[in-house]
Amino acid sequence: MRIEIAAADRGQLAGPTIPTTEQLAWAARVAWANADKGIGRLRWRGLHVRDLRGVTDPDAVASGLAEHLRVATRDGKIRSVATVLDPGVEILNEQLVGYAGYQQADGSILGDPRHLELTTLALRAGWPGGRPVDGGRLLPGPFDVLPLLLRVHGGPVIAYELSPERVLEVNLEHPGYAWFAQLGLRWYAVPAMARHRLHFTDALAYPVAFSGFYVAFEIACRELADQNRYNVLPMIARCLAPEGARTEGFALQEAARVLHQAILHSFGRAGMVPPTASARLEIYHRYFPRRKPGPRPMYRPIDAPYPAGATPVSAGYGQRRLEAAV
Repeated sequence: MRIEIAAADRGQLAGPTIPTTEQLAWAARVAWANADKGIGRLRWRGLHVRDLRGVTDPDAVASGLAEHLRVATRDGKIRSVATVLDPGVEILNEQLVGYAGYQQADGSILGDPRHLELTTLALRAGWPGGRPVDGGRLLPGPFDVLPLLLRVHGGPVIAYELSPERVLEVNLEHPGYAWFAQLGLRWYAVPAMARHRLHFTDALAYPVAFSGFYVAFEIACRELADQNRYNVLPMIARCLAPEGARTEGFALQEAARVLHQAILHSFGRAGMVPPTASARLEIYHRYFPRRKPGPRPMYRPIDAPYPAGATPVSAGYGQRRLEAAV
């Protein structure tokens, strides 16, 4: 996405060629306020912006991104965070946190099919797969957190495993069905997009990792229920249906309802209540009448190329770069 700063707003970015940290923070907040997607941007003024420009040591970059997750989660008190990186840094992950997808010998996929190619790239970079536990490592499973895959100034891809303390996850359970917890479903607390770029001019752009808030509907329908992702609805429907009953139609709708309830319940018990879509839409529609008329930044969608080894995703999600053209 591109922000075209109106003439009345250009003065806020006047000054040196390289923007100051204050100018960078202002541009990042305005970019979020005027995003063409994202119904949680009513609080755009509260976006916490971290300036990591000039940090090019891969170890330091990985440490800074892990710190992004700590600042964003705060033990369940989620806040929106943007970390601006050096132009020479490239994050190959679609999000800072994501689950691996392993191709099985029988052709099936264990884990998230969306990250099949990214998982292969991580394994080639030296990641052993599985989850670290008590000084050892579990066998590959459906919810193995992928490492950060970084490339600095066109160098080799380096894999950095995120410590469990930095990745806040929620095990899903249902208040009315004890068997639901036995399904082993889980999801991470913060969606941290890693494929954005913040452009000040055509020649000056910074990679940006941005994290906001999940809406419960996103986790239920886009991540876990999608037939091209985890496709958990048939499994839940089989648990709900009497023995021998068909798990189609209404049974799948009931499974989707139960999954949504489980997400709201589980995240709520962890102190992170993801809002419903209807609640966020109500806030969203209240936001625009408060916007002052007159010149303001406007967006134009721009496609961004994928890095080598990254997995293509559906249009409109993870494919666009965030640009602020002055």
